[in-house]
Amino acid sequence: MLRGRSELGVAALLAVLAIVIGIDTANIRETAINAGVMGPRVVPTIVAVALGLCAIALTVSVLRGGRADSEEGEDIDLTLPAHWPTVFGLAGVILAYALTIDFLGFVVASALLFYGSALLLGSKRHVVSLVIGALLAVGVFYGFVLGLGIPLPAGLLTGIL
Repeated sequence: MLRGRSELGVAALLAVLAIVIGIDTANIRETAINAGVMGPRVVPTIVAVALGLCAIALTVSVLRGGRADSEEGEDIDLTLPAHWPTVFGLAGVILAYALTIDFLGFVVASALLFYGSALLLGSKRHVVSLVIGALLAVGVFYGFVLGLGIPLPAGLLTGIL
């Protein structure tokens, strides 16, 4: 009965996320400091309700016979298996990023993350990839630090940024 309906797994994941967010939202305490016009529970409640509605809509659609179209690769051959060295290489780059972000700082670690990912995914333009990674990292750094007021670790560039 459920064969070929893998979309129900996605619906279940959405439902679990909605429940977890709903439970966490209920545990948020309102204090005089965070009580404002809307309060700290409004946005998480909206997200939880939206996820729950999406889960219900997807479940109804799948049970009524709705099916997602099979993915059609534009520039890849879907008959070939995954290239595991690339997958594990990307996982390694992300792990190295997580382990070095405090020491190297956000900008250096993020630039290296972009550069390493670009190389693993087949970029042949090494200098361009490094420059783009550095520009993106600096832009995001200042966007968070100056635009949002969220401090990010400067690491090796402390005092320069």
